[in-house]
Amino acid sequence: MKSIGKYLRKFFLFFLICWHWSLYVSGQVRVIASANKQILTANDLLTLHFSVENADDVQQFIPPSFTGCKIVQGPTHVNSSSIINGVKSNALSFVYVVQPASPGKYCFSGASAKVNGKRLVFNTLNILVKKMPGKSRYDFIEEDDDARHELYSDYILRRGENIQDKIRKNLFIKVDVDKTTCYEGEAVVATYKLYTRLRSESKVVRRPSFNGFSVYDMLDPTVAPSSIEKLNGKDFNVYIIRKVQLFPLQSGQMELDAAEVENAITFLKADDAMKNNGANLSTLLRAFETDDIKSSGIATEHVSIRSNPVTVTVKPLPEGKPGTFNGAVGSFSIQSAVSKKQIPLNDAAIFKVIIKGEGNFGVLNTPAIHWAKSIEAYEPNIKEDFLKNVVPMRGYKAYEFTFTPKQKGEIVLDPVEFSFFDPVANQYKTITTDSITITATAPVTRDSAFITRMPDNSQEQPSALSRPWILFIAGSLLFLFAYVLYRYIKTSDQNAIANLPGEREVPDKKDLSSDDVTHPSSVSLSPLFNAKLMLVQQDSRGFYSELNRALRNYVSEKYKFSANLNLKEIEQQMKLKGLDNDIVSQFSLVVQQCEIALYNPYLNEADMQSVYELAEDFVLNVSKT
Repeated sequence: MKSIGKYLRKFFLFFLICWHWSLYVSGQVRVIASANKQILTANDLLTLHFSVENADDVQQFIPPSFTGCKIVQGPTHVNSSSIINGVKSNALSFVYVVQPASPGKYCFSGASAKVNGKRLVFNTLNILVKKMPGKSRYDFIEEDDDARHELYSDYILRRGENIQDKIRKNLFIKVDVDKTTCYEGEAVVATYKLYTRLRSESKVVRRPSFNGFSVYDMLDPTVAPSSIEKLNGKDFNVYIIRKVQLFPLQSGQMELDAAEVENAITFLKADDAMKNNGANLSTLLRAFETDDIKSSGIATEHVSIRSNPVTVTVKPLPEGKPGTFNGAVGSFSIQSAVSKKQIPLNDAAIFKVIIKGEGNFGVLNTPAIHWAKSIEAYEPNIKEDFLKNVVPMRGYKAYEFTFTPKQKGEIVLDPVEFSFFDPVANQYKTITTDSITITATAPVTRDSAFITRMPDNSQEQPSALSRPWILFIAGSLLFLFAYVLYRYIKTSDQNAIANLPGEREVPDKKDLSSDDVTHPSSVSLSPLFNAKLMLVQQDSRGFYSELNRALRNYVSEKYKFSANLNLKEIEQQMKLKGLDNDIVSQFSLVVQQCEIALYNPYLNEADMQSVYELAEDFVLNVSKT
């Protein structure tokens, strides 16, 4: 009984730890450290963000150690808020701009903050600084002072300068669009960016809305790192307010809504500051960054700024639309299949239609199916998945129709037509599936002795067993009892054998076959195990690289072909092995997402999690084949 009690205590302690951890992870409060680049040269500036998301109270921020780096700017406090898919989020970021003193590997770890009364630790950032050929480390020091003067000289308000004019030239919102003319349904990417050369705390008070467009957010601006861009010969700190993929729903002159940002801007009053801190500009900037300037030397201005209107000309689609056209614009392909071709009259099958490609998936309607009179069909189950950070969106939409035959014999499922407008070719295209012949057979007889009719309890109150959480707890307790009993019996048997009198015969190691020995390496791990570790560590580059490698190796080992094939060749091999088109499409989506992400600095932890879940679902589907 002592053994049982010991196992029970261990199990419940483990259960409580897992339960509390799941509650913590499921909360929306997060602390994330990010950098604008992972590899840089010794004369580059590095921007570090330490962001706290969706917290009510943030106190006592402790930065990481900046050993070997010069702090060029910071900490700057940046407040931001956003609404994505109806979910409101906010973030407070502590931003530093630093410059490594010499080439090498830099590790920024140990940053923490007291969030809602609890001390939370930020993830570690690993940065590689490469040597710049042909220059000495002393050149970088001089260049650093020049860069500091150039980038941050507008922090200083000099005698005779107009403060409003200075703000107008050095703080503004710019809207970039990848095209100003397009067809209805053709993708347009709009990026709203805040450009600043001033020390300010900025808050987005109006995010643009887009009437007349289908809207898909391409990234979460609360975790997107800042960057430095050169505009009109000057370097600006740049922050993304919103980046979206727009699909026009109508033709005409479409004006993109404005974004509005409120700013509290702080200037260093040169004359007053120099009286107390000297006339050296670098000294003044360092004192300003550390708030070591008397109030008489500071000027604060509150300004609200808006983006200028941007107009997109949307052309109507050409005349001559095919009869099966329902608004799809892009490039697509279509396939169909049935779950089985021999169907008893009292049984059902699934007719699946898959549309793949790139374009405005949001407007795709269910394709028209011309069913034979001898078939009874039902409304389809629709599955879809697409990559929103690819332009235009790439993915698939699958329609699964359940149907039953009503009379015996051969039945032909007619081809399914799908039409779309290709803006690259500037023409309509119609594609079709092949026809499929099925055979309806006699009904299958079932032994009525094995058919159990459930009583009609529609008028009764739901019992406790209808509640999933009670079933979960009951199942967990049963599993726990069985496990503890098994361990107790096994331990008792081992002790009894150990206490038997006499010598025990030990088999010769030579006589042990490989089948009698369990090697630790033979334990089966998930093929995504290493990718999961990198997801937990928030190593985005390592995660996408490992996930791509793991999936390719998994399918190549399972179906016996080379992992060095390109994506199209792997798709062909999977189809030759009889894999469902849905599974092949799912594999392609995950691999393409991994390859795209390796060149996209703005993918965050939420993107990684969704890609991992899609990969997990793929592995599960393959394991069932």
